[in-house]
Amino acid sequence: MPKFTVAIAGAGLGGLVFAVALQKHAPDVDFHLYEAASELTTAGAGIGIQPRTWFVLKELGLEQALLKFAGNGDTPNLAILERKSDELVGFTFNEIAATESTFTFHRGDLQKVLIDHAGGPERIHLNKQVDSYTQPADPSEKITVHFHDGSTTTCDLLVGADGIKSHVREAMYTQLANAAKVAGRDDEADFLRSCIRAVFSGSFAYRALLEREPAKMTEPYPSTMSHLVLYCGKNRHIVAYPVMQGCALNLVAIVLKLELEGANYEGPWNVDVPKEEVQKIFSGWEREVDDIMQGVRTWNRWAVNVVKKLPTFVDGRVALLADAAHAMTAYQGAGAGQGFEDALLLARLLGQPDVSRDRLSIALKIYDQIRRPVAQDVAARSWETGKTHCFYIPPLDDVTPEMSASGKGITREHLKEIARRAEKLQEWREGTTVAGDLQVALRRLGEELAKVSPPPTKKNL
Repeated sequence: MPKFTVAIAGAGLGGLVFAVALQKHAPDVDFHLYEAASELTTAGAGIGIQPRTWFVLKELGLEQALLKFAGNGDTPNLAILERKSDELVGFTFNEIAATESTFTFHRGDLQKVLIDHAGGPERIHLNKQVDSYTQPADPSEKITVHFHDGSTTTCDLLVGADGIKSHVREAMYTQLANAAKVAGRDDEADFLRSCIRAVFSGSFAYRALLEREPAKMTEPYPSTMSHLVLYCGKNRHIVAYPVMQGCALNLVAIVLKLELEGANYEGPWNVDVPKEEVQKIFSGWEREVDDIMQGVRTWNRWAVNVVKKLPTFVDGRVALLADAAHAMTAYQGAGAGQGFEDALLLARLLGQPDVSRDRLSIALKIYDQIRRPVAQDVAARSWETGKTHCFYIPPLDDVTPEMSASGKGITREHLKEIARRAEKLQEWREGTTVAGDLQVALRRLGEELAKVSPPPTKKNL
């Protein structure tokens, strides 16, 4: 008999990694995933897996299955090139050696592996969009989860991994806001309610896959097959790296609209656009960029929205995970990885022998204490990284795209400072490890559990 039950709202990457982690680290916990979609599609763009994220996947026993799909094969040495590309003759202004293992994948390939290890189809329920939940104050009573189709289920713990438009986050923050309102804290209630909806980041991302036969991938863009390349210019940049065992380039073209940062974006979040729209934006850029542009048939334009900096990821026996908690920009390639770290740490906490149903709120408190500051710091650094690669640093705020393209206004010294800032924004990866975070979390959990009475034994039940 399981020690408690978990309902996971959302079977995206974060929810699937959490399911795999529960199987390994909390085998005495029963869980089910509830996905709003009618099928688990494997469409998607590329995703970079950096050392911290790779640690999570290796720890879950997925390394060998994933290496079969790595875009750079089993060679994790993917160096980074930063180029000034908004001129007809571009040049590299910084090269970062491949000192750490970095793998690239097509998101669909990664999802396939996770589905295969998520506990079997009987645990995944499709066409089940979570609308809301009812959480009793008594921890011995079940949470009731309400679905859009009118059905319900019960669980001891609800985890919202249902993405940036999370209904679990909406329900959680509606309840928190209502409680603050009743207590007379009107300003707090307004702020909590403002956390429900994601807001526009101030940037658009045009995504595409450029597929070619491996033998033809070295020309006319050889650098992108052995590097992650950042083609930079004022107000925009492009990221390119190999996926699908080198059979395709993943392309993300970023355009900033800083005047709209923090607004509610009312239009469609993603839409297919003709290649001419992107070609016009990057017209006049260096030859390598133009060659890549000519090879792409269509682009998908994303209005990049983000979750506001939440004051908590948990409420009682309900927790938010991955994009539902901290959807961020992709400019450090760390958004998905932060969700994976959420999943592993939460599963490790739940799998501890002394974490029983009536102690779930203690485990969730530790999860929030450890993961929220880290994820929110990475989110802030990601946005600053995106702006830096678009040449938005204090000395260059007034430099226009036309000035940059003419070779005026941005000097070699400015580019050195851009490279220095971009590398400094990556420093969070150094000095801390996922294993270290797990140790801290488990130690805190032990300290908190020691303050309460011993868990009930079978004899006392």
